[in-house]
Amino acid sequence: MVPLLVVLACSPLLLAEGRASAAFTASNQAMNPSCARYLSRILRVRNGPSIRSGGARDGLSRVHAEDDGVGYRGSFVFDPDADVKKEAENVVKEAMESPDALENSSESDLFHELALVLKQSKLFGIANEDIRLYPSIEKAARNLEIKFGYQYQSEDLFGDWKLLFTTSAAYKSMQGMSGLSRTPGSSLKALFQQLRKEDVPQNVFNDALRSLNSMEEAQSLSESEPSGTATTVEILEVFGSAQLKNEMRGIFFLDDVDDDGQKYTGVDQVVTQADTGGQKDMAVSSRALQICTYVSSDKQFRISRSPTGTLFIFQRIPDLAGDFKKLGLPERGGSTWGGLFGR
Repeated sequence: MVPLLVVLACSPLLLAEGRASAAFTASNQAMNPSCARYLSRILRVRNGPSIRSGGARDGLSRVHAEDDGVGYRGSFVFDPDADVKKEAENVVKEAMESPDALENSSESDLFHELALVLKQSKLFGIANEDIRLYPSIEKAARNLEIKFGYQYQSEDLFGDWKLLFTTSAAYKSMQGMSGLSRTPGSSLKALFQQLRKEDVPQNVFNDALRSLNSMEEAQSLSESEPSGTATTVEILEVFGSAQLKNEMRGIFFLDDVDDDGQKYTGVDQVVTQADTGGQKDMAVSSRALQICTYVSSDKQFRISRSPTGTLFIFQRIPDLAGDFKKLGLPERGGSTWGGLFGR
């Protein structure tokens, strides 16, 4: 496994400071008018009224999914031997094609449609083979957003989340967060987002303000109260066995906005540090916004959008730290060379 050190040691600083930041922010650059209006409002609005649930929704069918370390747990319909039967696939397909399908569909029906597409994904939307799924995944996600979206409380967003699917061109180009999965012998295994409700030390907050690109951005955040810490985690498999953990971390703000009667919450992340390629605490500067458009009624799944409409689908992971421990990875922080080769 020593060749990995030779392959990666020459470039991790460049990857962490440049490419990783680009992958994190690239899909948030161009904005349509409605998203521009949203961003202009969140510069003024902080910690608005929490979004209340729109009422009880039908219960979703649950099945047990086998734990693979960082895989699905307690999914709705990810067990092909239980809920996802061929007959059910045909029924759902026919129902979705009828004119009044959306009006008559329950949340379970619509999530089932989404799950049927998700289970066909090779690498949660990043693989070339996954591009053919984009129209179907967009339709399924949009149906959930239209009928059951925006019915959640901001507190539902806290926790550890695994990325199930994304249409992010930046993530696809980088084959993940850092770009290191494109090096010989490495492959992407999983991506996670951690939104922790915890106090942010003043020095960390100050670092976040200094990392912003303009005085206007810094001033808009200087009197705001951070909602907690945000970390994006990337797990790589190295030469088919060893696990390498990379992460980008910073703080985030939850912005609750009511726009023309539509309520939603934006997760505004400011990233200041990265551990990638075995190197620790490298300075980075990134800011990214994800607008949460749907949270499942059991709070286990969520759909978010970038200002450009890029899709992100997540599943809640109850014990991510425990999963990392099982894999021999640090619970917090990225892998080091000593940790990687010392196991």
